[in-house]
Amino acid sequence: MEIRKISGDDERAIRSLFSACFSRQLSHEEWSWKYKDSPWGSTAAVAVDGENIIAHYGGMKMGFYCRGKTFITFQPCDVMTHPQYRARVFSKRGAMVKAGEYFYEANPMDFAFGFPSERHAVLGTKQLGYTEHGYVTVLNKHVSGFSPLRNPLVTIETGWDRIKGTEFDALWADVRDTFTLSIEKNSRYIFWRYRANPVKRYVPVMVRSRYAKRTRAFAVCGVGENELSVLDFFCAGGFKLKTLLKVFEHLAVMHNLSAIKVWINPSEEIFRIFVENGYVQDKGIPFIFRIINKEVTSSFLFSHYCYRMGDYDAS
Repeated sequence: MEIRKISGDDERAIRSLFSACFSRQLSHEEWSWKYKDSPWGSTAAVAVDGENIIAHYGGMKMGFYCRGKTFITFQPCDVMTHPQYRARVFSKRGAMVKAGEYFYEANPMDFAFGFPSERHAVLGTKQLGYTEHGYVTVLNKHVSGFSPLRNPLVTIETGWDRIKGTEFDALWADVRDTFTLSIEKNSRYIFWRYRANPVKRYVPVMVRSRYAKRTRAFAVCGVGENELSVLDFFCAGGFKLKTLLKVFEHLAVMHNLSAIKVWINPSEEIFRIFVENGYVQDKGIPFIFRIINKEVTSSFLFSHYCYRMGDYDAS
């Protein structure tokens, strides 16, 4: 078994491996979106037996921002072993683990983060040096009936053609220090992760001052059969979060949806505002870290990471 970095010639074999592992197709467009088009660059390690790629450990590079400091991180994706090789032993560690070890040795970073299944979370802790996993906190709200905004001072605009990169970056620069730790969500990231996603479609929402025409808040949502998923959101200084929550309800009713779902770390100051406005707390999926920079602690990451549903959903 050979462990190496992926090359451009591996695309077809990786897409075939993906289909065998997950029973769905990985299109050329989706593969390119992940591994060629991401703002900070993406890469992967593969395990090869003869001419066959039998395992893959991918990662999308991210910048994490914390009060003036940027951490270099990776979000693992497409972690997989061909079904025919899952019971075969090349060493005390399987092909996927060996590929993961190579991945972390080859790519400098401060930490990795992800939202694995329970099984992969335990495997990562035991064999790849990950922290013990925690669980994201999900907030849900039932919505019924007409929900008017009743705010004559703001306007709501939807559609990617309504958003300019320069105005978005100005909004992010205004709000980024309100997050204790967050993915760097400038326009390059937002446009890549949501607008350019070849598999899923999202609804961007810009809230502007009616008269000054300034951007006051942003959100991006997913519209399901019965539920509005709030993937990302933030508000400019001085803008009331309660107004944005009314926008969520208004959008849900417009799309004939009965519920709203959002992820919020309970350590965030805004968590209380959601609860006060009728959101109910629930336990979500696991999240986990692999710390490389020893100056970063697990307690800091778990308590400070302002995760959002889009940090996982689009991957």
